[in-house]
Amino acid sequence: MKRLLTICLMAALSLSALAQDKEDFKKPEKMHERFQADKVAFLTQKMDLTVEEAQAFWPVYNEYSKAAEDAHKAVMAAVEKIHKSAELSDAEAEQAVNDLLAAQKAENDLMAQYTAKFKKVLPIKKVAAFFDAEDAFRKHLFRKFKDHEKPVGPGKTKPRRDEPMKK
Repeated sequence: MKRLLTICLMAALSLSALAQDKEDFKKPEKMHERFQADKVAFLTQKMDLTVEEAQAFWPVYNEYSKAAEDAHKAVMAAVEKIHKSAELSDAEAEQAVNDLLAAQKAENDLMAQYTAKFKKVLPIKKVAAFFDAEDAFRKHLFRKFKDHEKPVGPGKTKPRRDEPMKK
């Protein structure tokens, strides 16, 4: 049943991707939708969620994802201040460091809060699998972008692995 759900989900995502106009994927909102669909499929497969588990997990995950995005933006804003520390007074630099620590603490507190919520809807081994799956997805994205196109000298690019070399 779990495998059937995963296969159906992957097939639906593949068909919808093929039906989309290639120009659509140049739009940021379409890219975000595609990213989210890929993430759902990846996490569902890696966590080996049943239909019932997926129905309980994804609403909680969606709440977490939005809150985590906001918390991460706060961390990045604090990091931006830190990057400008040479231009800041001592008091401003101290405030920037305190802001960064507070933002990182808030991000960690959010993770602890949602881990407790995840444990209410999933067995603990699947909660652990969630953390592993998120890390694996992040690595998957890095590999995907790394393998896409790489600059090779001024104005030249290396072809993607799935494209033939031009002569």
